[in-house]
Amino acid sequence: MIKLLLIDDDKDFSDFFVAAINSKGGDCQVLSEPKKILTLNLELIDHIIIDLLMPEFDGLQILRFLKEIDYRGNISVTSGQDYLLLESAKQICKLHQLSFHSVLKKPFHLSCLDALIQKKTVEKNNNVKDKRVELSDRELTTALKLAIENQNLDVYFQPKVNMINYTVIGFEALARWCLDGNFIAPTRFIPLAESNGLISKLTQVIIEKSLKHFSTFESHFSQPSLSINFSALELNESNLPDLLRNKIEQYQIASERITLEITETVLLEKNTLSLEVLTRLRLMGFKLSIDDFGTGYSSVNMLQNGPFTELKIDRGFVSTIHCSEQSKIIVQSIVEMAQRLKLCIVAEGIEDQATMDGLIGMHCQIGQGYFFSRPMPAKNINHWLNSWYKNKTLALVK
Repeated sequence: MIKLLLIDDDKDFSDFFVAAINSKGGDCQVLSEPKKILTLNLELIDHIIIDLLMPEFDGLQILRFLKEIDYRGNISVTSGQDYLLLESAKQICKLHQLSFHSVLKKPFHLSCLDALIQKKTVEKNNNVKDKRVELSDRELTTALKLAIENQNLDVYFQPKVNMINYTVIGFEALARWCLDGNFIAPTRFIPLAESNGLISKLTQVIIEKSLKHFSTFESHFSQPSLSINFSALELNESNLPDLLRNKIEQYQIASERITLEITETVLLEKNTLSLEVLTRLRLMGFKLSIDDFGTGYSSVNMLQNGPFTELKIDRGFVSTIHCSEQSKIIVQSIVEMAQRLKLCIVAEGIEDQATMDGLIGMHCQIGQGYFFSRPMPAKNINHWLNSWYKNKTLALVK
């Protein structure tokens, strides 16, 4: 049973919240005097829900404390204040490198509580742990350099699904690294690769493994697609288009099947080489996607100046459309804009039926997320596909 801690000085709300959580199978404690968190043992608490506006010790002070003790559970923030304040708290939580879960603006629908009692953990490979605490950045960078040289990095694949007819249209390739039996999160090793001049060599390994695996299950689809993530730093490499062309020729894959997702924002109007590389890639037939659209200050600049073919709506907006009017408006606006620009739209981070139904209602057809499947190694894809299409028939009958 998941253990939650609600930090809130409003007794009526706390009583309601605890009753609702307990009725859904969770176990919720209440801390009405927020400063007492300084003396609590939080090791057994899976999820902390924090009201932002409290006297003496507010929610932001609590977030700073949780950062100082390196709290590893999930964190949600709640308040009746303006939604923009909640979003600011969300960003602060992420900057503290805490595991942010949800924004709950009071009053909220009971359906928003369902996600709180689902035990979400950091994605693991064979139930192993991230070595964030044991290894320094310097040690991890040395190990990463060796892993790249020996090609000891893996590629997992997450399906992209047409939500209207349940057809699998392709996969996104995701870099994975297991060091001495411990899963190292991409959010840790990708920035290290970027800041230590290793990102180009790492990308070459991922391209090689992604295309090699894709060539083995491409025949199972009609017009399959493969998305590969690229750092914006790669756009400064003038030989990137030639590298990709050589690799797809080697594995006999049409360039139109490959979508390159730019994972970091870049001000294209100030970077001639980046725009040149993107344009060459499009001329070769590759598709281009802006990943996490809406979160970067230059996303719209990229859209205006780059030859992009796809937008991926950030999971932070997608996951809250059924309980946040602001998120719903933002996603709807992105979808309408993309449609008018004749761009493909992909929503990532779909974790439940309500979110999928909401997106379909906004005329967003392509989705990706744990609701369909977690990322999987290539060897599991055929088995997953057989199960998916067997269940697809049942889903369409309902």
